[in-house]
Amino acid sequence: MENKSIYEEIFEKPCSVCGEKIKKDIYEQGDCPYCKWKNNHFADINPNIVLYPNLISLNKAKKLYSEGKPFEPDLDEFMEALHSYSEMQFEYNGAYYAVELVYDKNKKLVISLYNSQTKESTIFNEDEDFKNNAKVEGKLLQDIWNDTTDRYWLQ
Repeated sequence: MENKSIYEEIFEKPCSVCGEKIKKDIYEQGDCPYCKWKNNHFADINPNIVLYPNLISLNKAKKLYSEGKPFEPDLDEFMEALHSYSEMQFEYNGAYYAVELVYDKNKKLVISLYNSQTKESTIFNEDEDFKNNAKVEGKLLQDIWNDTTDRYWLQ
């Protein structure tokens, strides 16, 4: 029998969202096969913040789980994740859109919305500018957000 270091040990512990016993490592990381939450210690101690590798907060995940709903980020959480990952994506009507934090020619951090089909980018000065003015197929993104899919970090 091979001896493992403490860092390689796997423990059975409850999922932070659904409470089912799952396999977690010493850092409390472990994917839940029951509810699909990606458990991690930082989310446990910061339950209202969007933290890698999830796109919603732990408390929102618990609420959605109790309502039988999928773990999908709203536009505000998507933007919060953008500031963690620097690049995100979503799909709408078969087209993928990249949302990235980039520097403009004046070295100012801005938000770029890139359409994978048209190859066009639109630049927004800040989060509020993006949330209030970003358009997809001529529609405000905030108005069609619930019709978008594949919201994730850029793949």
